[in-house]
Amino acid sequence: MIDLLQIAMNLLTMNALLIAVFALAVPTALAYDEKYDKIDVDKILGDDAMFTAYINCMLDKGECTQEHSADFRKLLPEVIATSCAKCNAIQKQNVRKTVKALSEKRPDDFVAFRAKFDPKGEYEKDFTAFVMGTD
Repeated sequence: MIDLLQIAMNLLTMNALLIAVFALAVPTALAYDEKYDKIDVDKILGDDAMFTAYINCMLDKGECTQEHSADFRKLLPEVIATSCAKCNAIQKQNVRKTVKALSEKRPDDFVAFRAKFDPKGEYEKDFTAFVMGTD
């Protein structure tokens, strides 16, 4: 009888441990890496050559040589489709700032972005609301 009780207690302890590990892992799996928080978006937006390099990478017009640009090209479809759902507050601010700058400073490239990443306009309403919003 004691052996069965001990086995049951061990199983409960293991299940509790697994649940705790899973609970700790889920937030990181559902969020983008914090390394992107350290990017100086103002510096990029203020440097035409650097901004162009990022744009060219995203639009497959050039190499992805700028910091994290290859990552951004991979993440951008999801960011647009989900209106930055996995972004933390800093990332949301940076995405908003970048999209606004792109639409104002480079309208032709903005049109190309929309054509590439949302060709059917499926996400336009929600993503525009996200870009114009605050939180």
